[in-house]
Amino acid sequence: MDSQKTGGSATAISGLPFAEAVKAGHLLFISGQVGVAGAAGQTSADIPFEQEVRQTMTQLGQVLERQGLNYGDLVQVTIYLTEMSNYAETNKVYSGYFRDGFPARVCIAVKELPLKARIEISAIAIAREPLG
Repeated sequence: MDSQKTGGSATAISGLPFAEAVKAGHLLFISGQVGVAGAAGQTSADIPFEQEVRQTMTQLGQVLERQGLNYGDLVQVTIYLTEMSNYAETNKVYSGYFRDGFPARVCIAVKELPLKARIEISAIAIAREPLG
């Protein structure tokens, strides 16, 4: 099976050694997204957690959109939190992005995340047609 890496703003700017997403047939494997704050020198810790979750979900949506997909095309999501005390707030924000049911999901507590993020989300989406 052939796979194809996608380019995107997150990895193009940072030069990190991973693809934003990888296409394989009908599947899109999306690398972890973090809600990086826009202002220079500002970290995720400088913004309210709810805003960080929204930024992370928006970035995930932008990756999907670049491939002609949307949140409804997600089949599996993995959420990493640095504090499980943020679980309820994560669910509150996250649930607002889905209309016709939720994808399968796991939520894992970790010690820390890149760029001082408090949440990171990776996902797998499926398309009706093979992704080109």
